[in-house]
Parts: sequence; C-alpha cells; structure tokens
Amino acid sequence: MANFTKIPDSFKEEYKKKFIQLSNDEIQIQSEKDPIIFAYYFLGKKVRIHQAYIMIRILKAKAEGKNRVAMCLARQLGKSVMLALFLIWAAWYNKFPATITNITTIYLISRDDPASTELLDKIRGILRDGDKHMIQYVNFDNFFDGSLRDPNNTHQITFLNDCFIKSIPPTGQVLGKSASVMVIDEAHRLSCEDPDKFFNQFVVPTTAETGGMIILSSSPEGIIGFFYEAIDPEGKHEDNPYERIWFDHAVFNDGSKESIGYQKFVADEKKRLSQEGKLKHWQQEYGALFTVTQSSFFTYEEVEGAIEDTTKEYEWKDTPCSVGYDFGIKTSRTVITVRTMFKDKVYQLFQYRCPADFDTNKLIDPAWEHSIQRLKKRYNLFMIIVDDSAPGDTINRWLEANSGIPLKKYNFRSDQMSKSDGLNRNCVAYSYRAKLKEGKLKIPKWNLTQQFEMKIIQETEQKVLISIKSPDGQLCDTFDSDMMACIPFLDMEDSYSFDVDIPRADDIEEEEKGFKYDSFHSPTDDECKQMIEDANEKIL
Repeated sequence: MANFTKIPDSFKEEYKKKFIQLSNDEIQIQSEKDPIIFAYYFLGKKVRIHQAYIMIRILKAKAEGKNRVAMCLARQLGKSVMLALFLIWAAWYNKFPATITNITTIYLISRDDPASTELLDKIRGILRDGDKHMIQYVNFDNFFDGSLRDPNNTHQITFLNDCFIKSIPPTGQVLGKSASVMVIDEAHRLSCEDPDKFFNQFVVPTTAETGGMIILSSSPEGIIGFFYEAIDPEGKHEDNPYERIWFDHAVFNDGSKESIGYQKFVADEKKRLSQEGKLKHWQQEYGALFTVTQSSFFTYEEVEGAIEDTTKEYEWKDTPCSVGYDFGIKTSRTVITVRTMFKDKVYQLFQYRCPADFDTNKLIDPAWEHSIQRLKKRYNLFMIIVDDSAPGDTINRWLEANSGIPLKKYNFRSDQMSKSDGLNRNCVAYSYRAKLKEGKLKIPKWNLTQQFEMKIIQETEQKVLISIKSPDGQLCDTFDSDMMACIPFLDMEDSYSFDVDIPRADDIEEEEKGFKYDSFHSPTDDECKQMIEDANEKIL
C-alpha cells in the first residue's frame, strides 16, 4: 500500500484564508513572505491546494535545515506551474541568497536540454501573464518584463536584482556551478548515460558549499535510481535526508469543474491503457506507483512470488547439482551459482559474487575457497555451464580438459545463437521465466542482489531481434550466472531435465538413501538418471 502524503485539515483551513481581500500594504508584506499570495496578487494565479501545500513544505524543510526535497507526483497535477511560480517568487525577492555575490541562483534540469528550456519558457510565459494581470494596478504593461536584464535568452532569465533562473542539460555542464536551488524536473527520466552518476558527481556538489537546496520532481519510472532512493517508497532508509511528498491523481479532487474533468480523464486513460495491456503505464503516470516498467522482462509480482525462504547451502550431496559461471568485464562481476532440483522445484543452493577486480584464475586454484576443486567436494556436480566469452576463454578450456565434469558453453553476452546448441541468452531467459511462472523455479530470500537485478531487466524489441538485458548503468551478472546454472533443469531442447524427489539427509538415514556420490566422480548422464531412479524407487 502506497504511503501517499495527506494534506492536514489545518492546512486546508489556512489555505482558504490566504485569498481574503488584503490591503495594498498587506499584499506587499504578505507576498514577500508567502509564494501563494505572491502568485495570486502579482501573477494572477490561484494555486490549487496541493500545489500550495508543496510550496509550504519546501519552505518548512528549508527553515528546518533540510536542503533536499523529493516530490513524486502523478501526471497533470500542475507540478511545472507550481515550480515556476515558486522559483519566480524566490528570485524576485532573493529568498535564497548564496555565493559571494549574495544572490539567488537557480538552475533547472529536466529530461533533456529541450525539456529544460521548455520549463524556462513556461516561466517566461507566466511572467507575461503577470504583466497582463498587473496592468490593472499599474500604468505600464511590462511590470515583470521591465524588471529583467541581460542575460535574458532561451536558457536564462535574469532579474534586475541579479538573481537568475537558468536551464542546463543533464550533462557535465553543471560541474563547477554554485547553486542556491538546483531543480531536477522529470528526475526519474533523465536522458543521459548514467543518471545516478550525473546526479551524485555533478549535481550534488553544486549545493555543497552554498548550503543550497536540491528539489527533485517526477512521476515514477521503475524501481531503480537516485529518485527512487530519494522517495524511498518502502521506507527502508531511516536517515533519508529528503523531505518527501508523494501524491497520486486522487489529491486533485476538490469538486471543482477542473478536478472533475481531470478525474474523468484519468479514469478514461485507465480504461484505454488497460485495454491496450498497458496498465503499468497508468499505474506509474497517474497512480504515482513505483512499479516495474512496461518493458520489464519480469513483473514485480513474478519475482516476489518466486521468493522462498530457503537457506544458503554451503554443502549439498542429496541431489545432482549444476554450476553456472558468468565472467565479469571491468565493472561487471564474475558470479558462481549452484542449482539443483528437489521435490520438482529448482532451488538455488549457493551464489558467490566476486569483487570487481577479481582474478578469474582463482576459479581453478585449489587453494581458493570456491574453486572448482572445492565445489566438487561440496556439491554433487554433474554439469558446468559457462559464459562462452573472451574473459573466460582460458578458464573454460581448463575446465573442459581438467574438471572431469561435462561442460557446456553459451554466449550470454549477445543475442546470437550458440553454434553448438541453437540456444542464446533469450531462449534461456524465456525458459527461465516460464519455469518461474509455473512456480517451479525459486529465488532465495537471502539473495537480494539477484532479486533487484531481475526486477530491472528490460526486454527491448529492436528491428531484427529482441534484447533482454539490464538498463544502462546497471548489472545483471547474478541473474546471468543463475540462468546458466538452471539450464539443465529448464524445459528446452538439448537440455537436461530430472524428476528428482529425494529427501534431505536429515529425513532418512544415510544407508536408506540408496546411493552415495563420490565427490570427485562426475557421473555420466545415464548414471545420473539411474541414481535418481534408484533413489526414488528406494524411497517409494
């Protein structure tokens, strides 16, 4: 259940009082203190109650020394207009002076450069409306326009008090700037190579020396990234530095003609998108929910439904096991996964995610804890499945020649077919997902890294083929390794399938099992099948 922000009844009463008739002197005094009153009397804009509440929450956060605000808002709640009104007020009255010049410097970032300049255009349009509104009180028609100076262009608005609002693209151009307020609109949709890196390395430092504010605003887009962490919808971070505001479409339902029209539109969109199989899109855009994206390979429910509270088995001799190796490159990781089938379910017994700078020669070094030699002693390995890639070529050749266990190679770094088996990453991924949906393939509760990776993997339809991979800036090494370890137990051509129903060692005495495995003996396929049949017959 989403923990949406609720507007207190006390604020609703305060909101109503803001629009009573004020004298000219009161207007001047109150407008400098309150952006809601300034917007109403100077710009001719009466903000909705949820917009007013956001403005006051931002000011309250600043007064309490909290310099970060994150707003997760449904589409068409007027967040851009609200931000524009607030920023004009802040620059007009120099509300957040910073740097040696003691002025308010505001930077706007949006999804891309055109979107950033579009937000600045919206601010300029509100100033023009303000000129039209103020002409009834002053004898000239450029009350706001006449209060601007150069630079005054498509990327910057500068007021006579030297305070300015400037749009910049989501790139390194922000580096070196000092901001009173840094606003990122569409924060969950930044069009750059690595949004998290951009935010942490380029945006955050801009307010470090000034003690300035960072304001994030967006509707959700998946369950990853700095914006997701800022909103923290599941409440995992007790020390979250952000003042968080979270509104779905229902917040704008005050009975006005505009709100009635908006709610009808939202309902119609839900119906239309549901019929098109795009309900998740509606849930994100208007329900303001952090669901997996429409292109996600797994649904959130599929991953969560497959999680089972099993233990990590450092040693397992009861059933035949397979091991999958995914080899890392640069920042990606080498991962080892061991799987087995037990009581018609495919369980993950063990997974080790190596450090980024891991020496893969350790995989065949008997002295290393998780080398193939050690794994053979701990598990009844009947097959090794490896990533057929350049980083693992030497290891793969050694395993093939010296491990004593059948080895299969798959190209998991591309969508091309494997030359030997006619399988590729996608073939295995679809079979893996099918087994997951059947409830036959389980994800251990302890493996949070793989759960996360599975929730962000995307399926992208290209002109010739379909790509199944993690988003830019993210990894899926644990998932790839697990897929390889599962191959013998998936329903695919040229793969192995065992009907295993063997109790654990503590269920029956060793002599009643009907078989023993030699830790250093790699049974053939026929031997594996015969051992399982013998064991099942003995048990029955």
